[in-house]
Amino acid sequence: MKVFEIIPADFFSVLVSPNREIYADALMKLYEMFQTEINIRLKSFLAELEILLEDRDFILEEGDEAADAEPSSLRGKARLILRRFVKTGWIDREFLDGSFTEIIIPNSYAITVMRMLRELTAESVAEYDSLVFSTYSALNQAYTDSRDRMYEALLVAKSNTEKLDFKLRTFYYGIRGYQKVIRENTDVNLLLKNHFEAYKEALDRVYHPIKTMDSFSRYAGPIRGILTDVYYDDALLEEMTAKAMAAKEYQSKNEAREEIQTTIEKITDSYGAVSLLLDEIDIKHSSMTKQSIDKIRYVMSADQTIKGKLVDLLKAYSSADEEQAPQLLSMLEEGITVNRQEYMDAGSLYHKNIRSRRSDEPPQPVEEERDIEKELLSAVVGKLRSGYSDARVKAYMDGLFVNGKTEVTSEEISVEDDTAYILTLLSVINAYKGNRGYHIQLLDGYVQKNVYRIPQFVLKKGGKR
Repeated sequence: MKVFEIIPADFFSVLVSPNREIYADALMKLYEMFQTEINIRLKSFLAELEILLEDRDFILEEGDEAADAEPSSLRGKARLILRRFVKTGWIDREFLDGSFTEIIIPNSYAITVMRMLRELTAESVAEYDSLVFSTYSALNQAYTDSRDRMYEALLVAKSNTEKLDFKLRTFYYGIRGYQKVIRENTDVNLLLKNHFEAYKEALDRVYHPIKTMDSFSRYAGPIRGILTDVYYDDALLEEMTAKAMAAKEYQSKNEAREEIQTTIEKITDSYGAVSLLLDEIDIKHSSMTKQSIDKIRYVMSADQTIKGKLVDLLKAYSSADEEQAPQLLSMLEEGITVNRQEYMDAGSLYHKNIRSRRSDEPPQPVEEERDIEKELLSAVVGKLRSGYSDARVKAYMDGLFVNGKTEVTSEEISVEDDTAYILTLLSVINAYKGNRGYHIQLLDGYVQKNVYRIPQFVLKKGGKR
């Protein structure tokens, strides 16, 4: 069936109303009364609504004025809320049998939604129910001692397995919420609370039990073993089929037997899927722990002085792209005013003369002219060669000629980082000198490789230039 074949079309309208917070609190009060009272008396619910409405603004919506004679009074507003719940399908009004006492009856689908809203707003994490051990215990006891109860044990195992899968998947996807807190916050106290209180509580309720007292690795094998034995035990399956026929209507025994076998297969497959899910949770848990610790360390060690903040701003500006850089520069100019500060003292107005003695020593010879540019270039090349040996350059050049190639153009070479860029340049130099059996044909222009620029050339293997 479709959703709106079960619930009215405007069922959720109370949760998008201008008074949605009041309606939500009223539904929580209704759910609380549902849990504690057998029959919810209309007068009692109206009285609770009046208490709820005290000192709160209730906005009258279209048609509310005509629905009640005194819409501005607390009782009038409470009746408006009651009518809205009846109209949208949350509740029905009835009389107790044999009396004129009016009661309200929450609809079954409304109870499910109210329970979901209660769970969403509850701060505590649901307790773990030892689902793996319960499944093993039920199956093992029925298979060894009470084989006539094997069908009931199978139903328990199916329910527990579905709950286990749901809890683990909910925990797995919930880790992303804790990671979001890490990414979006720099408050050390908040990060510590997120990791050592909120996340640790979730771990203690779900993750740690299934790793320790309700060990999945300990009970998964025996559970699968029992289910496999049951699957191939024809006599036991016949007994379970008869039990299923008595408990539920089936068209035939074959249909009941097929459903039992399908249930066994689903449980067995689910335990395989849960095993993979636990591996993913382990990876996610390790990643979450590392991110949390790294962020806390970073925040605690970050320089919070003015100097440190200026460094952060300049780093952001230096790493910005062409579109972001002008915007950041404009923001820096508007928000930061930098001035040069000087001072004057007694020594600022004159410089003390320093007497020097004339020396009779012979003049120093004039040094020959030095080609500073050439010396610097030689020093740079020397440093490069110390980190990039001839053997390493030779291996890099050989690696360019794959699949029997004899020529490689500069467009075909991938330059992803500084190492590849330096090796490419050294390869060009070696080939230009005719070393190692390579030669090169230099062309006009350059080729842009990511953030690097290399000359256009054709590198050839063997032969002469």
